[in-house]
Amino acid sequence: AYLKGDSDAIVDYCELVLMNSTYHNAFPKDFDINYVPDGRTLIIDYLLPNPEQLPTLQSVRYVQTRDELVEKELSEREKSTLYDSVLYQICLRTIHEMFEADVIDALEMVTFNGWVNSIDLGTGKETSGCILSLQTTKSEFIDIDLARVEPKSCFKTLKGIGSSKLHSLAPVAPLANIQRDDARFVPSRNIKENLDDSENIAAMDWEDFE
Repeated sequence: AYLKGDSDAIVDYCELVLMNSTYHNAFPKDFDINYVPDGRTLIIDYLLPNPEQLPTLQSVRYVQTRDELVEKELSEREKSTLYDSVLYQICLRTIHEMFEADVIDALEMVTFNGWVNSIDLGTGKETSGCILSLQTTKSEFIDIDLARVEPKSCFKTLKGIGSSKLHSLAPVAPLANIQRDDARFVPSRNIKENLDDSENIAAMDWEDFE
């Protein structure tokens, strides 16, 4: 089905590619994908790690006189620099994986929206926001030598949007949104209340069964 260009199969294929992408165990691996056949566009909403999820241990030193291990953490500035770099790299890597795996040339454009779940320090409540967004064409992206770029500079060259300090978690408007009005879904309704033990679900109307 994928080789025939079926839209649902293209989504499944792209999900398989991302699921097989190896990351640190502390990173979330959660994403949502939408494929738009008109324009051969893939939109990815990707859950990025929040600043607290990144490892911050820089080194461990053994002090013989005290017979103990002394841990050294990254400074706050180093943590922020590392966090921003990691997020830019995840964005570029994800887009690269999509275009690299696109053997049937189904993708003309990919949009990556990076989302972060965090705690609002002002309210103490959980919040979620898109903090970076990048949209690029296949021809534009594959012309880049990723092995030699600086992640943030590459992101800016491709006209990605996001705060200059991603660790501030300032939200931005995604360059493209996943459309939720999928015609394959039917409105929900309460069926369970009218069921009893005598109901034959095999003979039920398909929409009621769903």
